[in-house]
Amino acid sequence: MTTKSNLLRFQDVRDAYRLIGECRDLGSDPAMWHRRMLEGLCRLIGARAATGGGARWSRPDRDIEPTLAIDVGLDLRGQELYGAYMRDLGPRGDPIFQALQHVSDRLVVCTRRQVVSDSAWYRSAAWNDYRRPIDIDNQLTSVYETPGGGAVSVIALLRAPGEREFSSREQRLLRFFHGELGRLIGRSLVGATEPRPDGLSPRLQQTLTCLLEGDSEKQLAARLDLSQATIHQYVTALYRHFGVRSRAQLLALAIKRIGRAGWSQLPPTLEDA
Repeated sequence: MTTKSNLLRFQDVRDAYRLIGECRDLGSDPAMWHRRMLEGLCRLIGARAATGGGARWSRPDRDIEPTLAIDVGLDLRGQELYGAYMRDLGPRGDPIFQALQHVSDRLVVCTRRQVVSDSAWYRSAAWNDYRRPIDIDNQLTSVYETPGGGAVSVIALLRAPGEREFSSREQRLLRFFHGELGRLIGRSLVGATEPRPDGLSPRLQQTLTCLLEGDSEKQLAARLDLSQATIHQYVTALYRHFGVRSRAQLLALAIKRIGRAGWSQLPPTLEDA
């Protein structure tokens, strides 16, 4: 039953859109906008700490594969255990995400008790090895399947044992926020699963730098003192990495995603070093 106290307030909606705007300002850097999002949600909804990021997840057939994991609000011990959790257990070994494996909705928001019983949770490794030592228990989880399928955005807000459960209004607010923000992932917000130049080898980064500066393959070969056949192989490898089919698509994507400010972070060419 929906009561007046469970409804979103005007201030909730305004604050949610303000936070989305702050994330958009950092949208070219997935780690930065995710961190800002989690920090803002801790204040907006009320949570001691939060974790989240992006993953590849084709439900229900494949296990979740995290590509970006961010935590905020955890102390040094908590950060160490969160790192150990991601390394040794991960969401695929967590009963919360095991339960969500079979939920096909594009956006699902739930408390831990809505998907995992107390008996199953309190005998799990996720609780005993990684949550209980840092006094974290209650969790409000949101999973948004980004456009195109196969990738998800994940938010987990955390409270300590004994703190009040997340309310229906707080669930509604997180659902509203994640639904609005999720539509921007892959557009004004760079997704955590999108290919990035920092995943390239130094030589491919140099090749991309030259292409961004306007060199043809022939000019690039002369500049790097390599054969045109070798340069063509590098350019083809860039197409595969970024999922494009032409130089025009590659440059359009690079300008949109890297931006001129990001070009300076790419390594210089050999003649510029």
